[in-house]
Amino acid sequence: MPSPMSAVARACPACRILRGVIAITFIAMTSPSTAGEWRYGCRGVLPSGDAPVVVFSRSSLVILPKAWVNGPLLEAVNDDLLISKFEAIDINSGLDKEMVFKREGNPDEKLTLTEISSKTIADVYRPPGSLPRSQQTTKYRKVFRWVSNGIHEGPYDIKMDCINYELSAPQR
Repeated sequence: MPSPMSAVARACPACRILRGVIAITFIAMTSPSTAGEWRYGCRGVLPSGDAPVVVFSRSSLVILPKAWVNGPLLEAVNDDLLISKFEAIDINSGLDKEMVFKREGNPDEKLTLTEISSKTIADVYRPPGSLPRSQQTTKYRKVFRWVSNGIHEGPYDIKMDCINYELSAPQR
């Protein structure tokens, strides 16, 4: 005897489409990913007068007002606070000795971070076990020389906490 739900699903085209979408979602969630993953980035405070927080990753660098991170809520909702976003010129450069970013909306404005020093804080490698992937997580404390031809010109030396995370492609 067919269930009442299947009768509803046969009668309703939208229900059939929804059932198909749910099935595809489950298949996508259970199938192993074929690509590896690589993420890196750093976070620090720029030693300028207003001491904004700087966060960068593989593709972008963002300057956030310190009030947004750990200040009072009233200061964080001030529209006069400045937020700047920069795009990486080479997103595959990794944590290179020199990284160049261009300001979003103003490509003539560039920001260069040059590594002055680096200390490895933690380095953890997890070999493939029951899962067919290996995992490498390295944490650093780095000092970069900040030079910009626009906002927060500097030069400044900025201390940053950094991470490099790599997940291998499945090994078969």
